[in-house]
Amino acid sequence: MVKRTIRSFLAEEEGISLLEGVIVFPIMLLTISALIEFSYGMYQWNQAAKTVQLAARKAAVSCPLTTDFDTVFAFNDALGGQLISANSGTVSQCGYGTGNACIAARLNNLVDGPAENPENYTWKGMKRFFNQDDFAAENVTVIYEQSGLGYHGRPDGPVVTLRLEIRNVIFDLPVVGALLGLPDVTIPSFPVTVGTEDLQSGPNDDCT
Repeated sequence: MVKRTIRSFLAEEEGISLLEGVIVFPIMLLTISALIEFSYGMYQWNQAAKTVQLAARKAAVSCPLTTDFDTVFAFNDALGGQLISANSGTVSQCGYGTGNACIAARLNNLVDGPAENPENYTWKGMKRFFNQDDFAAENVTVIYEQSGLGYHGRPDGPVVTLRLEIRNVIFDLPVVGALLGLPDVTIPSFPVTVGTEDLQSGPNDDCT
């Protein structure tokens, strides 16, 4: 009697579809979630890259963000009119990883946009393009490097190379990251280098 019951149970096919569904459903759910979060991760990647590009263009026509810019790139009056030689070792830098603080008001203007009447400005800040919770002014690195362009005594100031990047910003992966216990994945820094022919650093620019 017992053997017949066991054989009947093993031969029973009712509920097979439900069992298959129970096994497959979590796998499908995890796969779909992974695809969605991968797409979202690529979106964050693209937005971060575009933000750095736009911010570098904005910084290249604004006042210097470093406190020692005028000291590092001071003109030599004795060499007035002569070309400035390139020197990658002559840098003025601030922000994340440099050990130097940027000029707070100028950096906040770059990241958050103008503090007063922002609707009157075309520049709305980096956060307009990359509005992620853990992204702040503290994640921005700015480096000015002597490029070899321009000459001593140039009225509009030295022509240096500007490199801007964001650092230590984490991908937002709320579902798959939590389920799989993934460690924090850092978004690449995306360094963007531009020339600063129009940098507001000359004697006639209001950079006080």
